[in-house]
Amino acid sequence: MNTDDFEKKLQRQPMREIPGDWREAILQNARANAPAAPARQAPLFVRAGATLWRELFWPCRHVWSGLAAAWLVVVLVNARPGDASPLPTTMATATPAEKIRLFEEQRRVLVELTGPLELPPVESSQRPRPRPHSQRMLALRVC
Repeated sequence: MNTDDFEKKLQRQPMREIPGDWREAILQNARANAPAAPARQAPLFVRAGATLWRELFWPCRHVWSGLAAAWLVVVLVNARPGDASPLPTTMATATPAEKIRLFEEQRRVLVELTGPLELPPVESSQRPRPRPHSQRMLALRVC
């Protein structure tokens, strides 16, 4: 029997009705196994934060945690108490004597960090005398 004969035989058979209790059993089973109704969706900024976390931070979380630890060390080092001499908050509120002291302190620290400035001796700014140029003419050959 080939497939065309089989299809013709199926077409000749009468369609039977599905029993009503089967239909109800199938629908009850489908309703029981259906996923729960979706919960209320989170606000946009929460979803955006979750997406940012998932896409940006989670794949390279070790790098980000190392970077956060480095920043924490920098903040802790800078938060330690400094020297006891109080500096004015702005130069506008400092007295002239304080400004002079601050500039001297800055200069001292700069020299400490970079070393003393050693300049080579200044040479005279006279130009060297011009020398004679060659007066030789270039011979062009035409081939």
